[in-house]
Amino acid sequence: MENLNKLIKFQMGRYSKMMSDQQLQEELKNMKLTKSQMIVLDILRSSGQGGVTPKQLLDKVSFAPRTVRYALRKLLKKKLIKRVPCLQDMRQWIYVPA
Repeated sequence: MENLNKLIKFQMGRYSKMMSDQQLQEELKNMKLTKSQMIVLDILRSSGQGGVTPKQLLDKVSFAPRTVRYALRKLLKKKLIKRVPCLQDMRQWIYVPA
């Protein structure tokens, strides 16, 4: 359990520094996000305004492609991220924080 808290804190970056362990656990429960969703959301938030494609996300994390697609789909459903067309390659989408 302690290793899990360390991983979540590391991935949440600046947000975890502002919260205690108990506050962090309660925030995760309220948002009902899995660890993979939290990590994907943190990467999207740290990427800036340019956004990230699913392929770029896969390069940054060591998750299976299916896990990244699932996390993106759930984050879209919760309206935490937005999907915009990639202007360089219209076959792809770019994901940005909402």
